[in-house]
Amino acid sequence: MAVAPTEIGRSTSRGNALALISHVRVSNAVAHFAQTLPFRVRCSDDLGVGLAWAERNVALRHRELAPDPPDWKTALRFDVDCPCDRQPHARSGYCPRAATYWRDALVAEPSFIVVNPTNGHAHYVYLLRGWIRIDGTNASELTAVRYFAAIERAYTRALRADAGYAGLVQHNPFSASYETFNGRDEPYSLRELAAFVELPPLAPRRKSEIRTDGRNVETFDRLRSWAYAQIGEYRCGPRETWDEVVAARALAIAKEVRAAHVGASHAYSDAEALDTAKSVAGWVWSRYDGGHLTRVRADEAVRRKNDRKRAVAARRARGALPRDVWLDKIQQRRIAAAKLRGLGVAVDEIARRLSAGVRSVQRWISEIGLLVRSAPSPSALSDFERPPGLKGARTSSAVLTPIPKDAVEVKPETARAASAHSEASTEVSTQSTFGTNGTDDQHPNDRGRGVRGETCPESPMAYIQRRIREITSRPP
Repeated sequence: MAVAPTEIGRSTSRGNALALISHVRVSNAVAHFAQTLPFRVRCSDDLGVGLAWAERNVALRHRELAPDPPDWKTALRFDVDCPCDRQPHARSGYCPRAATYWRDALVAEPSFIVVNPTNGHAHYVYLLRGWIRIDGTNASELTAVRYFAAIERAYTRALRADAGYAGLVQHNPFSASYETFNGRDEPYSLRELAAFVELPPLAPRRKSEIRTDGRNVETFDRLRSWAYAQIGEYRCGPRETWDEVVAARALAIAKEVRAAHVGASHAYSDAEALDTAKSVAGWVWSRYDGGHLTRVRADEAVRRKNDRKRAVAARRARGALPRDVWLDKIQQRRIAAAKLRGLGVAVDEIARRLSAGVRSVQRWISEIGLLVRSAPSPSALSDFERPPGLKGARTSSAVLTPIPKDAVEVKPETARAASAHSEASTEVSTQSTFGTNGTDDQHPNDRGRGVRGETCPESPMAYIQRRIREITSRPP
């Protein structure tokens, strides 16, 4: 099949990113690539700055993409810079064979090829029909990962691709900065790809040879293996000493990795190695329990285990309390917080004494303040309270007595009576919450106002009905 170049990015990158798919046949591999992207993709216009997460619509407008979801492989990717070792075109710097070298290598036709027009370097992409999970734990998933790695190594040798390319980031086929060549429309299976190359019976474990999973990964694996064996010797000292030792070891490993990846397309800086060292040092110091344990490390492990047990027991004990008991304890803490605050103790100190959060203490104090503000004023008795002189009276809460049947004489309501009834309702509603207007004034015929020292022989409802009758009986 002749591979005709189609400059997809140049003709369609000005519109909506998802509208790019409409310019390609539905069965095209590039359209399949765009349709199967995750909803959020890591992307960048400058790899020196780094990758950033973005929605798929936005990511398709950038030059570089990391299309694989975390812990998954959706395609085989290869960076073919110059299979002819740059000898024929050392002066021009452009390699014309990179985009078509798969024919000379007699391997499978790529799904699509993204070429850099400035130097001719190409990214080969072989889309997979079934994605490979690289963080699997069962036997079938691990077998698929090893099969995938063996095919990747074989294609890397056949295509003379960059062995340090990890396949994480690829050129965006929709970018106007690159030229995209369409290949096979249908995705591949691993068996179909393996039919074009000769696989070794078992991939050997290599230490100093060039690896195909990237220089960062190689540095990380070698550094963590060293840290597991050495952590026991530094447990008795400070954490800073351990960080310095791991950083020095990481720089030494990075130097060896750079020497093994001389033909890499971009340099491997010490800053990347130090970032890996920081991650490894922190994880091994705080979470690694295996390997050689010193007495300090063993005692610390036992202490952490006991702390976790006590924390679990405390959570279970709190959950076993009945709701009434729990609410009573909360009320006690609320009252204690209000008392301490009344004595002038700071909120932070109250939170420390009560083992609570600052916001919880502030909420408790405000709740107590609302209850205090809503209590009746001691300067005047409420219309809805029995005077303290009556026997059997309740002073803690309002008691409403039944209305006698003869308390109100029901009459047909006229227009004037309805108006007066509305006026009475307005007058009653203007009173305070507890029936007093906040003064000690008393009308001559108002026997139910509840002034201090005077008894109120009638019930609150009887008082209201009497007031209504007095208002409605006034002459117009």
